[in-house]
Amino acid sequence: MVVTATSYKTKVSEAPASVSIITKEELALMPYQNLADALVTTSGVNIADIGQGRQGIEIRGMDVSQSLILIDGRRISRASDMLGHSNFELQNIPVSDIERIEVIKGPMSALYGSDALGGVVNVITKPKSNEWSGSVRGGGSTAMDKDGNTGNIEVSASGALIDDTVLMKVTTGHAYQGLIENRNHENETDIAGNRNTFVDVELQTIISPQQEVDVYTRVAQTDSWYDSNDDATGNKIRSTTTYDTFEYGVTHSGYWDFADTQLRVYGSRVSQTNEKSIGVPNDPNDVDEDIVDGYIQFFAFDIHHVTLGGQWSEQRLDSVDITTGGGSANQGALFLQDDISLTDEWSLLLGGRYDNHADFGSHFSPRAYLVYKPTQNWTLKGGYGEGFKAPTIKQSSPEYYSTAVGRPFDLKGNADLKPEVNQSYEISAAYNTERWGSAVTLFQNNVENLIDLKCITSCGRPVAGLTIYQYFNINEAEIKGIEWSGNVTLSPAWYVNMNLTLLDTEDKSTGEVIENKPKSQAYLAINWKTTEQLTTQVSMRHIGSQSDEGEKLPAYQVYDFSANYSLKSFDISMGVSNLLDTYLEDESPFFTYAIQPRQVYLNGTYRY
Repeated sequence: MVVTATSYKTKVSEAPASVSIITKEELALMPYQNLADALVTTSGVNIADIGQGRQGIEIRGMDVSQSLILIDGRRISRASDMLGHSNFELQNIPVSDIERIEVIKGPMSALYGSDALGGVVNVITKPKSNEWSGSVRGGGSTAMDKDGNTGNIEVSASGALIDDTVLMKVTTGHAYQGLIENRNHENETDIAGNRNTFVDVELQTIISPQQEVDVYTRVAQTDSWYDSNDDATGNKIRSTTTYDTFEYGVTHSGYWDFADTQLRVYGSRVSQTNEKSIGVPNDPNDVDEDIVDGYIQFFAFDIHHVTLGGQWSEQRLDSVDITTGGGSANQGALFLQDDISLTDEWSLLLGGRYDNHADFGSHFSPRAYLVYKPTQNWTLKGGYGEGFKAPTIKQSSPEYYSTAVGRPFDLKGNADLKPEVNQSYEISAAYNTERWGSAVTLFQNNVENLIDLKCITSCGRPVAGLTIYQYFNINEAEIKGIEWSGNVTLSPAWYVNMNLTLLDTEDKSTGEVIENKPKSQAYLAINWKTTEQLTTQVSMRHIGSQSDEGEKLPAYQVYDFSANYSLKSFDISMGVSNLLDTYLEDESPFFTYAIQPRQVYLNGTYRY
């Protein structure tokens, strides 16, 4: 079952969207420390470099900022869109509390609004119950003959304060990633060091069989540090950035005879500060966000499942990078969705969303999707959808100008930016039996006003203090491709998972490919369930060629080995990631980022 495609439970095979599910069993075989790590094997998903070794999630060739991340349907803070090289929001998700991850590919703006141009990632957490239970998860990894050791611990507990009336869940965790130095250049960093600590508290109050109220809060602190070389003196500069985060949420859910309702108020407060061992620290930033959304769902005439709702959001920025000291942006929306059961084999979803942005006006995003299930094994799908995303406060501010020690260029805003709009088409076919399954999807994104950066002063090799990059719109971009996935159960002990993504991108105004988009990605995993408790896996990930600053970057492969031993109350995961120690600068000197070196890892979880 999947909930993200429609906002209510639907069978994956019948969901009106392209859906990938990452189960807790699959997660047990991954050395993941955050959400990006957990999605590296998903078809259509690229884990992209966002600077200083940090990663973001791209879906079907769309940018990191165009993927919407949810936790149990609640939008996480998008402050990182305005805080360069940051992905703290992906690290503040308790990995021990993940029940499954739902990935919806293609624009979902009609239902979820801005940021959902490429797709939606929804993290479903473990449910609460009367009986007290919990877990302790700990472990880490060591990079063989290199720096970059990691460590993590998480503790969670859940149960009833008052049976059937007040339920609580508390999760706290700490994770550490050591800094990994560049192998070829002194004083340079491949992957930034990172330290993250968080506390989550959730309360669920069941007022009656028809009503419940959920209260949520999270406090987190993330420290990230990296080194760069001072060209003038040759000394090492260490830059340490701290992100202090507070999140809150209150949700009322109603289960009435005539309909289901939900009303949520939630938001976040993010404060960014910086320290430098040499020179002037980067300017601080404070980003506040508040959101109110809600919906009503009901059945009409037995064949219509209708969802009607709205959303209001406001984001506020306090930053000396903007000469006025900051700015704000607010946006309101109304949406309507109708999931129509035409016959036992045919269903049609129609939806639309009207957005009104205080600075960029109104926009309507329609969606239509048809599902045909002629037999138990076959499923045919296809549809059209649009997405809309306004520029951030910094991107669109003519007063925004950012300089940073250790960054070889300055950033400038652009008052002439227009909102990004994605028009997307897809068609898919899937065939599944008990022993094997296969699915293929063809998709195309026609993106207008895609926001990117271009050099306007002292271009070529960037020179700190001279080179300036400014945000601008690509008038029209085309991103199309094919996704294929398959699985085969060879025997009760052996099964194989695989997928392939082919991507073709073009800036229609220049005829050039869009940079940093791999032309192909593939994944192959051979699983051996050696005993009822022990599962082992050997896997390969292929990342195809791409271009960066006009240079072609070659394809590369990463091989992993993992094993999971599971008992009723305890399981242990171990393995070696990046078995052949692939180092991208050895593949091409034009790679500007690195991947994790070969590591041996061990993680254990005790459930009580």
